[in-house]
Amino acid sequence: MKRKGFQQVITLFSLMTIYLDFPDVEAVRVASLQPKQRVKDNQSDLTPSGSYWQQHVATPSSSTPFESPFYSATHGLVQTHPSLSGGHPRPVPLSSNSLGSGVPVSGATSGNPSLTAGSGYLNSRGSLPSSARYPVNKITGTVVEPNPKSPFRHLDFSTSATAELRRNPALSAPDECARACREGEPPRICYYHFTLEYYTVLGAACQVCTPNATNTVWSHCQCVLADGVERGILTANRMIPGPSIQVCENDKVVIDVENHMEGMEVTIHWHGIWQRGSQYYDGVPFVTQCPIQQGNTFRYQWTGNAGTHFWHAHTGLQKLDGLYGSVVVRQPPSRDPNSHLYDFDLTTHIMLISDWLHEDAAERYPGRLAVNTGQDPESMLINGKGQFRDPNTGFMTNTPLEIFTITPGRRYRFRMINAFASVCPAQVTIEGHGMTVIATDGEPVHPVDVNTIISFSGERYDFVITADQPVGAYWIQLRGLGECGIRRAQQLAILRYARGPYQPASAPPTYDVGIPQGVILNPLDAVCDRKRQDAICVSNLKNAKKVDRGVLVERPDVKIFLPFRFFVYEPKTLFIPNTYNRFLVVPSGDHLTSLVDEISYISPPAPPLSQIDDVPSEYFCNGDNRPPNCGPNCECTHMVDIPLGAIVEVVLVDEVQQVNLSHPFHLHGTAFYVYNDIPEEYYCNGDNRPSDCGENCQCTHKIDIPLNAIVEVVLVDEALDVHLTQTSSE
Repeated sequence: MKRKGFQQVITLFSLMTIYLDFPDVEAVRVASLQPKQRVKDNQSDLTPSGSYWQQHVATPSSSTPFESPFYSATHGLVQTHPSLSGGHPRPVPLSSNSLGSGVPVSGATSGNPSLTAGSGYLNSRGSLPSSARYPVNKITGTVVEPNPKSPFRHLDFSTSATAELRRNPALSAPDECARACREGEPPRICYYHFTLEYYTVLGAACQVCTPNATNTVWSHCQCVLADGVERGILTANRMIPGPSIQVCENDKVVIDVENHMEGMEVTIHWHGIWQRGSQYYDGVPFVTQCPIQQGNTFRYQWTGNAGTHFWHAHTGLQKLDGLYGSVVVRQPPSRDPNSHLYDFDLTTHIMLISDWLHEDAAERYPGRLAVNTGQDPESMLINGKGQFRDPNTGFMTNTPLEIFTITPGRRYRFRMINAFASVCPAQVTIEGHGMTVIATDGEPVHPVDVNTIISFSGERYDFVITADQPVGAYWIQLRGLGECGIRRAQQLAILRYARGPYQPASAPPTYDVGIPQGVILNPLDAVCDRKRQDAICVSNLKNAKKVDRGVLVERPDVKIFLPFRFFVYEPKTLFIPNTYNRFLVVPSGDHLTSLVDEISYISPPAPPLSQIDDVPSEYFCNGDNRPPNCGPNCECTHMVDIPLGAIVEVVLVDEVQQVNLSHPFHLHGTAFYVYNDIPEEYYCNGDNRPSDCGENCQCTHKIDIPLNAIVEVVLVDEALDVHLTQTSSE
């Protein structure tokens, strides 16, 4: 197989592809910056600048009353962040928490520690000597003294995860990077440190404190409540979700990932980040990097493309056990074609939904035959919070629900992230409020008004809510559809108006008697070839950006057909002595594996992106080049070579004959244009190509294939590493 002059497009498919593949408020004021205010329940949340963990914070406690000033219009935060326009109380550091200078990249000098050369695994980090506890800022020449008002003044920054911020004044802390993005503002270097470890829901930390709204980016309180059911978990910084990364376009993001999980390796994938020029940090094990072994630290570095994204573990079943979090890359309003549709883009208005098991994910894989069969979740979480009703006893946990606070008369941008690991679609509906969808998977679309959004694993939808209802509290309902309907899995959150009650007046919606659905985005029936009054298909969304007409050629440079299906084993052929074929046990009891172009993907022994010569050529295969000894479940590293810069059309063909089962596909490294979603009976031949796409082709990097459908997508191969992943757990 020729490799020189070609870019390797690696299609990753595996047997159990579980989709591995906040806050002081940052108000991004669209029209104009408002003066900084202290936000209380009797004031509007108009502050254009805020921070995650730089504020006067009440000691997190379950006894903190709702009428406390800490429960404000911005969901529990009293802001003390200095104005973006300048004015710091002391010359050092450039933020009130003394954890980083906040100096943008252009302000760094050659004497500062460099984060551009050298990366990856770190040697011993050491600690600051006592004489250097408060180092000199090399840019300003002043001493970096601790801020006595900082909520982190009790921490020993010489040994904690924030030591790097003390050492390197060129770095900006998370709160400094979560800011209103301005045209022409120099970018920053934004630093994060993730410590990954085994942990427990409702552990002893919950005897010390319970988390409140400040516990979203930095772990003020190390108690994890989830839905109130005790279980072992995996966490980043003892939080679920893990720390949120919120930066501006062109900021450089640096994340040190420290693996404390005994006996586990890990990588972190930055889902939606294109990794232009940083392809080695995409976080796909044995494709872009070797996994991070226990006891080691790996440094990821990248500059993000604008949009709503998220991060998650890309190894084993770790995402399903709690290793995931949000990534938001904002941009100046002038660069957002839909910025005129909303007034605020708050750091607290991220809605990260996830499915949730009540036992280790490994207990469900490959799957049981008698008790707790299948891989369907018992529960769901919204921003790591929720409640659970035991179906056998009727007992309901009393853990807190997530609350999103808005001010009457304002328009708010919400960013919803589907972090599911199962095959279940997720349905979100908000009582009494419609949603204007303005972006999908980080790409802007022409606005559409809906009442319900159905999403699949890995998808993100940005929508605008107008606070035009009477002051009060309203239910947000998350329902699991498809296979999750068997368990009636659902979760609730609350949309609260400032100065209104914290509990809705109406009864909580149930799975069977829920909030009226109204107009649905992404209906499960996938009837998309006609205009409907009750639903809008994602394939009907129109790109809000100007489409590159170069992709609208009659014939692409390369056309790839990728049919996919399941191969079902007979037990007598699966369990032959000295054979070890991979399999998954689905709820029906069938033992199966996934095939794409008749191939079941396995990882190579080394990352081909950086160590192609270390991978024997016989490991690679594709539909036209299958190993001669391959059986019906051919296992190899599925790779297709294409010319760099080529226009590539990929035709995804669903050959799975199973209702209520969709198949998400996610592309790493770039976005693609969706040309058409064609029912199988209308697809004539390999040369058939839609002609009605025009300049409104939807741009995305994620697509769900409905039952028996054929989807055509096109991409321009301009990245150094592009790979496609099927994200169905079946």
